[in-house]
Amino acid sequence: MVGELVMGRFRVIDRVGSGGMGTVYRAFDERLQRQVAVKEIAGVDARRVLREAQAAARLNHPGIVTLYELGSEGGRALLVSELVEGATLAELARCGDLSDREAAEFGADVCEALAHAHERGVVHRDVKPHNVIVRADDGVGRRAKLMDFGIASLAGAPALTATGEVVGTLAYMAPEQAEGQLAGEPADVYALALTLYELWAGTNPVARATPAHTAREIGGPLPPLRAYRPELPQSLIACVDACLHPEPESRPPLAELHRRLQAAGWLRATQLVALTAWGVAVTLVAAPIGRPGLALVLGVLTAPAILVASRLASASLPLLAPLLGALSLAPVYPAVAGSRGTALERGVLAALGWCWLLVGAATLGLGSRMGLLDKAPHGWSRSTSGAASALLSPLLTPEALLGAMVFALAALALGVVLRAGHVALALLGVLLWAAGLEGALRLVADGGLSARPLLIVAAALVAVIVEFRRRPPAPAGRPAPIPQARPAIQGGAPGGMP
Repeated sequence: MVGELVMGRFRVIDRVGSGGMGTVYRAFDERLQRQVAVKEIAGVDARRVLREAQAAARLNHPGIVTLYELGSEGGRALLVSELVEGATLAELARCGDLSDREAAEFGADVCEALAHAHERGVVHRDVKPHNVIVRADDGVGRRAKLMDFGIASLAGAPALTATGEVVGTLAYMAPEQAEGQLAGEPADVYALALTLYELWAGTNPVARATPAHTAREIGGPLPPLRAYRPELPQSLIACVDACLHPEPESRPPLAELHRRLQAAGWLRATQLVALTAWGVAVTLVAAPIGRPGLALVLGVLTAPAILVASRLASASLPLLAPLLGALSLAPVYPAVAGSRGTALERGVLAALGWCWLLVGAATLGLGSRMGLLDKAPHGWSRSTSGAASALLSPLLTPEALLGAMVFALAALALGVVLRAGHVALALLGVLLWAAGLEGALRLVADGGLSARPLLIVAAALVAVIVEFRRRPPAPAGRPAPIPQARPAIQGGAPGGMP
């Protein structure tokens, strides 16, 4: 299709991706001079597909990918929609770029989109991480948009699928939907709750290695979310578990789930409180105690950690670096920072750890200054200019920035390795990771932190053991869950296409 002019106005540029519902292309609307997404669905009754897709045409909401036009050519159905630049929830979760708070916020976005659809008699029937795309941050924050209404049904309208036909993705399907019954609004509530469960627990409790095994799990008892994430707000956990009840009439309404997700802005509120409290403490250090230089260093090297930490306890992690440095264990720190949080969090905490490593050595004599900082002069804590010139400015030299970059990249890379689906792959990955980190450290501060390959390997192996022990165990007598395992039936395609 690349290069074709379809429907007399859309010039196909390139292929974006494909899924069970068809292939998505990036195209240019020559009439309105804008880029769009064109989904090609071949090998099915085009008229039926277009009738199903008309459900999306009646929806207009910022949380729903907009369907612009639909038609058919050469026996294939063509759906033209808004092109959303971003990544799906499945992709963000796979690369670790999704915090607990963001999962709640994006879940609330989907609730609002579904509420708009339900008010207009439209049921999505295929809510899953792959069908929620998160728009790239344009300066106002990331927002989620629900896509792929291609198999949606109109409440009260004649069924366009045969009686008893199963439509949707099996691993996220409500029990009544899997049995071929009419899927109503509670089916969307169930699928969204299961999506959130997977984002927070790290696994889909229903998905198995084969469609047959997955089908047998649908409607059965599921481990409660609190067994995996007891630190999440209990009211939110209880609501998600209730939304996974096998009987649709026993599930809370969508509005209740939305309310609980909005209330789960607990971390952001806690962060603001923590920042305020820390600001007050730093002010006290600067004024009544008479240590403005110390206050400046504390503020600069701690506030970023509070801002990015998915759990406030993680904000104190960089303080571990100088302690490890005092024990000649500084190369271990990237493994510690790389074993938690989102990609942004891992990178920032690792870089801050490097900064604290140098500052701790320069001020308290904890470990080596590696020739990058001089010993802090007497009275540096009483002067902001003295603290800035003696401690903060040297952190911006090329040599010091190289060390911070090595720590940050190592933490980012280890986070990817720890998300391997099998422990053997993770073990192989950490061996390669340790070799790479050892080589990179030889370039930093004349190799002051290198020549410790066994120490780095040991730290990475501990991170792997902790990660795989943390993962939820498979129920007795059942194969281990495989996230995203699904049969080759109706499903979504990437690219922001309904």
